[in-house]
Order: sequence, then C-alpha cells, then structure tokens
Amino acid sequence: MIESTVVNFGLCILIWLVQLVIYPSFEEIEESRFPQWHKRYTLRISCLVLPLMLSQVVLFGHLIYQNSFNAVSLIQGLLIFSAWVVTFTLSVPCHKKLSKKKDTYQIKRLIASNWLRTVAWTTTSILDLINLT
Repeated sequence: MIESTVVNFGLCILIWLVQLVIYPSFEEIEESRFPQWHKRYTLRISCLVLPLMLSQVVLFGHLIYQNSFNAVSLIQGLLIFSAWVVTFTLSVPCHKKLSKKKDTYQIKRLIASNWLRTVAWTTTSILDLINLT
C-alpha cells in the first residue's frame, strides 16, 4: 500500500533529523532559555509526529482488515508497536522532565533511547522498499 510507504518514509526521515540534528542541538541551548524553547519545540514537533504515527497505525490496521497481512507485515507491526512503546515509556517522560529544566542526563538518555525508534522506523521503511521490488 503506497500510503503506508509514504507515511513510513516520512517517519524515517523525521526520526533521522531528530536523532542527528535536533536532539544533539538541545545541549547547545542556553539553560535559562531551555524550558521555554523546549515547550515550543515539543508542541511543534508533535504537530508533525502525532499525525504520522496515528496514520501509520490506522494504515496498518487497514492492512490487517483487508487480509493483506504477511510475514513482512508482522515484522513491521512489531516495529511500529515497539516505536510506540519507546515513545510513550521513554521519550515522553524525558521530554516532560526537560520541559521543566535543561538536564544533560535526560538529553543523553533521550538521544540514546531514540536510537530504538530510529532503528524501528528505518527498518520499517527498508521493508517497504523490499516489498516494492
């Protein structure tokens, strides 16, 4: 399904941007400005990430509903589920702490745990490429 591929690649590109550019830049922001900056960042990035994540789940559910499910779909489903678990059990708690104050430990924890989502969404996109060929 091409829609699913587009959403998966959107998340893949977005997560690499976050991992390589945005999260490392957290350390460069002045401590006094950080809480205000971080609150604005999380609001804005959520406007991009949440619709993509919700679309990914809806499209995956549609795939199951249509009985177009196979071994690759199962792996993708597990990866999508993993990304959701990491998002809401690791990333969101880090962001909540960072919204109060700049904390180098939380920034490093966020970067480290975000590799799990990066791998999940990248692998999902690679599997889409394999399915297209």
